[in-house]
Amino acid sequence: MPGPDAEHLKLTDFMDLQTLQEIQDNFAAIANVRATITDADGKVLTQAQPTREYVRRQMVIAAAESQRPTLQKEGTEYVAPIMVNEQRLGTLRMSVKGSAPGLDDAKAEMLATKFGLESRQIKSIATQVSKARNDRPAAIQFLFLLANAIARLCYQEFQLRQRIDELTAVYSVTMMLADARELSTVLERTVAVVCDLMETKAASIRLIDREKDELVIMAGHNLSKEYLAKGPVRLSTSYIDKTALSPVGFEYVRNMATDPRVQYPQESAREGIVSLLSVGMRYKGRAIGALRVYTATEQAFSPLKIDLLKAVAAQAAAAIENTRLLKETVEAQALEKQVQMAAEVQQRMIPQTPPKVPGVDLAAVYVPCFQLGGDFYDFIPLPGDNIGLAVADVAGKGVPASLIMASVRAALRAQVDNVYYLYEVIRRVNVMLYRDTTPSEFVTLFYGVLDARNKQFTFCNAGHPPGLIRRGNEIIELSAENMVLGIDPDEQYRQTVVQLRSGDVLLLYTDGLTDAMNFQKEIFGKQRLLEVFKQAANTAELVTEHILWEVRKYVGMAERTDDITMIVAVME
Repeated sequence: MPGPDAEHLKLTDFMDLQTLQEIQDNFAAIANVRATITDADGKVLTQAQPTREYVRRQMVIAAAESQRPTLQKEGTEYVAPIMVNEQRLGTLRMSVKGSAPGLDDAKAEMLATKFGLESRQIKSIATQVSKARNDRPAAIQFLFLLANAIARLCYQEFQLRQRIDELTAVYSVTMMLADARELSTVLERTVAVVCDLMETKAASIRLIDREKDELVIMAGHNLSKEYLAKGPVRLSTSYIDKTALSPVGFEYVRNMATDPRVQYPQESAREGIVSLLSVGMRYKGRAIGALRVYTATEQAFSPLKIDLLKAVAAQAAAAIENTRLLKETVEAQALEKQVQMAAEVQQRMIPQTPPKVPGVDLAAVYVPCFQLGGDFYDFIPLPGDNIGLAVADVAGKGVPASLIMASVRAALRAQVDNVYYLYEVIRRVNVMLYRDTTPSEFVTLFYGVLDARNKQFTFCNAGHPPGLIRRGNEIIELSAENMVLGIDPDEQYRQTVVQLRSGDVLLLYTDGLTDAMNFQKEIFGKQRLLEVFKQAANTAELVTEHILWEVRKYVGMAERTDDITMIVAVME
């Protein structure tokens, strides 16, 4: 809890009411006066009359000084030991010499003349002093009260120094662990420094592997390889560590050889470790492991020692997690660099500009959703002013999809160079893909050959969205019933031939176009695509720009979830 506000301190912030009452009672009895203690505002804190307990103690002391267990006498002296943590630091002594000698008339007159007082006043003062000196019960109580007060102050100083030492140690551990960049270094430094701080024989760190239900040994100091390899420690059955990882925060074992909770008592005895203290390691409330210390003899751990080990465990847990995060960051950066390089390679696979083919105006758009995409398009030059047009969509995202994309593109180009019939080209690509992929990996592909000289388009559609031909205000769909690639190696594919006319606009696209969604999770849809396609101008580049603009306007700032790919060919 936070301490008192420095601007609003009170006497009771430093001393309890019982102690204040006893100081008042002893002072009043010894000085033979009436006394009270008030706070800074004049509020009375103590009773005017002595407490019953104080009066009782006075009577007991007066009646039987020699029977009081805590009362000690050495000759004519009363002694009160000053004890801190069961250790004697010193002694408060009080001499008792009997009554003060009386004053005769001659001495009284001499003192009266010297101090300018009347002789009877001198005699009255002497009588009061004599009475005070003979008031032993009050003086004895005051003696022990002072001894206890000094002991309390010394103990508070002792605790304060221990706390300072603890904070210094934790700070040193924090600075030392902050310099480490390797997880193994953090772990080894932690167990070594814990042994020094706790003055124990050995220490170990076990981290949680929840998949294996195990606390895996990660570091040990002054523990043999045989002991470290003694066997698994299950998280679900290790009651010692379960308690340490609970809100209690720690668990203590006096003797590992006899405690039934210890899983390997014989191995502990052979190792020469007896007492155990385990504290849980947590990072942002999440349990990550346990820090243990071992002693060679039976040893209890003070609350300060337990708190110190908890503080070190908390710092070590933070250092371990930060080291893990740093390692993951470095690995992620390395992976990001490789992904960037792969993305650059993929971009080089996709034509940057369409080829110049007499009799046809070509344009294309490729907008990947991520760095690595699963869509691709290609222009494949063929003899006789023919041009191959390919648009494909690989199931999935990221690196796997991009690798399949590259494989399909390479296979398609390889088959086109050797095979004339489109259906045979697609069949061979299908067999290759089936052989090299899993059942969940497949590709949709639209491949066609455009004969610009004869205005003829031959195509084979393998499960892809149908191509579209705009002829005036009419839209013609180039659909087919062929299966996607990579599912059935025995699938037989069919090709189709369509005759084109001057002014016809051919659009090939992937479903990222029609599946684009706005903030209301409504897709752009095929019907909007048809309407937008009809409104577009008559050049290939303007068609792609218009469609892409309308899609982006519809989606707005909503997150994109798929690649967008288009090829447009306008017959001249």
